[in-house]
Parts: sequence; C-alpha cells; structure tokens
Amino acid sequence: MKNIVWLASFPRSGNTWLRYVICSLLDEVNEARIDTNPTLHCANRKAIEETLSFSVSLLSVEEVNNVRPAIYRQWSREWTQESPLLIKVHDCYATNKNGRHIFPSNVTQAAIYLVRNPLDICVSYAHFWGLDNYDEAADLLCNKTHSLPASNTDLFGQIYQHIADWSTNVDSWCNQSAIPVKVVKYEDMKHAPLDTFSSIVKYLNLPYAEDEIQAALQHCDISKLQQQEADIGFRDRPYGGDKFFRQGKTNTWRDKLAQSTADKIVNCHNVMMRQFGYLNDDGQPI
Repeated sequence: MKNIVWLASFPRSGNTWLRYVICSLLDEVNEARIDTNPTLHCANRKAIEETLSFSVSLLSVEEVNNVRPAIYRQWSREWTQESPLLIKVHDCYATNKNGRHIFPSNVTQAAIYLVRNPLDICVSYAHFWGLDNYDEAADLLCNKTHSLPASNTDLFGQIYQHIADWSTNVDSWCNQSAIPVKVVKYEDMKHAPLDTFSSIVKYLNLPYAEDEIQAALQHCDISKLQQQEADIGFRDRPYGGDKFFRQGKTNTWRDKLAQSTADKIVNCHNVMMRQFGYLNDDGQPI
C-alpha cells in the first residue's frame, strides 16, 4: 500500500511547524504539544533498531542505508490508520550502494518538500548549532559532504543522514520523477498560511475545511510553541544553540549577514535560488 508521505526539507526550513499543523488536524487537538513527537523521523534510531531487532552500531553507514528501504516498507505494512504515515526527512533523495532508492516508491503516496531561502537558513543554522559566526553556517550550506551526524553515532537518537549542500538537497527532491512531490515555499507558509496549508491538505486528500485548518494554525502559532519550549523544554533543542523555536521570520538575513557571507551563498546556489525566485534577473537577492 502506498501510504507514506515524506515531509522533506533541508534543516531549518519549517519542517517541524508543518508537521505540528498537519498532526493537529489529524489528531483533532486543541493545542499542539511539543513534548510529543508529531510524526516519525526517517532517521529515528530507536524505531529503526526496533524494526531490525539489533543495534545499528553493528553496521556501517552503507549497510544501514542498504536496509533502510526495507525498514520503511515494514513501517508502511505496520501502519493501520486511514490517514497517511507522515515521516520527516532531511536526507537527500538518493540511492544506496545496492542501487535502490532509500525512500521506496512502492510504499510512497507522495512527498512534500519545503524550500526556504538559504540566506535565511544560514542565520537560523548558525543559532541552531551555536556557531561562532554566520560564515561557518554558510560553509555548511555549501558543503556537498554535509551530514548529520558526521558518522554513524548518536545525534538526538538519530542515524547518519546525508544532507549535502542546500542546492543538492533541494534538487534531489524537487527535480526527480520517481515519486510525486509537492514543493512548498516556507515564505508562502509564513505570508499566506491558510492558502498554503489548504493546498497541502488538498494535495494529500485530507478531509478538512478551511475553518479547521485555520484552527490548527492558531493551535500551532509560533508564539505558543516558543512559550511551551520556555516552560517545558524541547527534545529536539540543539546542543549548541539556545532554543529551537526562534523567530521563524523571513528576510532576517538582511540585518544579519555580512555582504561577503551573502555573496558566498548566492554564488554557491545561484541556479537553484533562481529556480525558486530568491534572485532577480540580475542575480541579486529579492
């Protein structure tokens, strides 16, 4: 059965907010609770080891990637609800050493891929990891070998994920044809939330009206998530950064990034930034 919906993105692109809104609808809750996981994570080490019945520490990264398609097919078989099985992803859409897609099409209903301006991601990434400066974050966004974690060791209870640079990650999902994908811009989620989330709900064939979607957006307002994090903490809070739910604004890079840092990102990601409207015809950030 094709029941998996991959909620994919480069890190710090709004994935967590998207998941809380959708799950607020599915669970019919009056308040999003950040002390519960809204969805599975494709790299959730505990869930993967429960499926394998042994520790991934016994395997190499390549061996883990070789078994990941079978793990996700097992998760699909075990899913008994009528709603889709939502799974968070930060990996690139890629094949393993056996030549098989890590995210198998035969159990995939669709993917939602979130795109965010890499200039804004740079600011958020620096704060998330507690980096000394924004230029270090820019280097990560331009690093084709970027991964989380750097080896097959624990990171928030996760297995190794190949993130790559921003352009490679975006291109791998948005310009592939193996599985259906709806591309959603983070900026649209922020500036036209009802229309944007309504289009996502329609794409996934979920039976919710506009008033229900609006209520879910109110339940998952960023200020409420920030207050909960301040009150009770958040399990995905970064090791280096001070908090997970920061501002969630757009165009913060204009007041934060040095011109040299912004130029580094634009030069590295010119083609993909043009494709998604983050640069004008002259190659300047919009």
